[in-house]
Amino acid sequence: MIRDEVREERRQRAVETLGIVESGHEARLDRVTRVARAVFGVPLSSVTVMDHERALFVGRAGFDDPESGRSDTPCSLVTDTGEIVTTDDARLDPRFAHLGAFNDNGLRFYVGHPLRDGSGNVVGSFCLMDAEPRQLSADEMAEFRDLAAWAQVELLADADASAARSTQQALLPAQPLEVEGVRVEGICLPSLSVGGDYYDYGLIGRFVHVAVGDVMGKGVGAAIIGSSVRAACRAASPQVAAGRELGLAVDRIERAVRTDLQRTGTFVTYFHAVLDLDTDELSFVDAGAGLSIIVRADGSVQHLAGTGLPLGLDEQQQHVTETTRLGVGDQLIVMSDGVLDVLDDEFDWALEVGRLATRPATGGADGAGGADGLGLLGSMAALTERRLSRDDVTVVVMDRRA
Repeated sequence: MIRDEVREERRQRAVETLGIVESGHEARLDRVTRVARAVFGVPLSSVTVMDHERALFVGRAGFDDPESGRSDTPCSLVTDTGEIVTTDDARLDPRFAHLGAFNDNGLRFYVGHPLRDGSGNVVGSFCLMDAEPRQLSADEMAEFRDLAAWAQVELLADADASAARSTQQALLPAQPLEVEGVRVEGICLPSLSVGGDYYDYGLIGRFVHVAVGDVMGKGVGAAIIGSSVRAACRAASPQVAAGRELGLAVDRIERAVRTDLQRTGTFVTYFHAVLDLDTDELSFVDAGAGLSIIVRADGSVQHLAGTGLPLGLDEQQQHVTETTRLGVGDQLIVMSDGVLDVLDDEFDWALEVGRLATRPATGGADGAGGADGLGLLGSMAALTERRLSRDDVTVVVMDRRA
């Protein structure tokens, strides 16, 4: 079949806009295909997206192959025609004669439904496959269309979620900060597509700033509030002419977001630290966070306990600046409470993080110790993936190397 080049170019742009090509495989789409297998009693089902000449099985049940050539799957017929394609027995259907992989696997029955974006572009297909010839009844075809509608909703919802995640991640620091022997780096791993954790760092004059906020709740609502906190932080931080003025800056941040917090009925735990590069003095304000430590060069762990309440809980509170020192070989580690979900002991978390931070690294991204040579941030990311945190996980490390 000869493809319309203009239509194909428009379709490909629509697929790339989905963001599904980068993520590759979506659990929510797997769920649709598992249900389809159970409802229709077929061995194979997929949600397929055509990326140029590749067929990506972004949702699949009954097989493990992540992709195939576009010309090897009948889903290409669905994408090219924009119509439902079905055959009771592929051996007798000339449209399927060229589909080598499909025929070589002994498949006979196929039905595929186009999945469209809001502009009508065919961005995917939903299909059932079986090695036995069969024919769907009118009722079964209606059920199949219902499942295809569900697959389409999930495919487009994944695209929206992927775009939201990309936007939120783009607002985080793009790369580590390295200045005069100090290295700062962080990770933020939302439990959903987007989350309410926020971190930032930067150099303003002779001060290195680190800030971590954790909005009560998860998802898009928390992410919106987190963006407000980020904006307020960036506006207030340049006004810190000395580390001991940090409390006044956090007061300004809280005033800037107080109305938003009150109207949404939420609050934000917040930690902000400033390192004076000339004196090694570390000033910090802890507003209800309580999850920051310094791992000293000798391996000892100092918990930076604060007395402030989270932002949004007390209109009258004035934030108090605490001070300590960050010497050569010391690491400041700031975390959100999602970390407690992935550690072995939520009561002795500080010692556990200290042990992770002081284990030798072998090429880890942050180079600041960690388990299995991953570095602390790599270790936290691996633990989060393995243990499925119920909350957003954020970790920022300020490493005083020289």
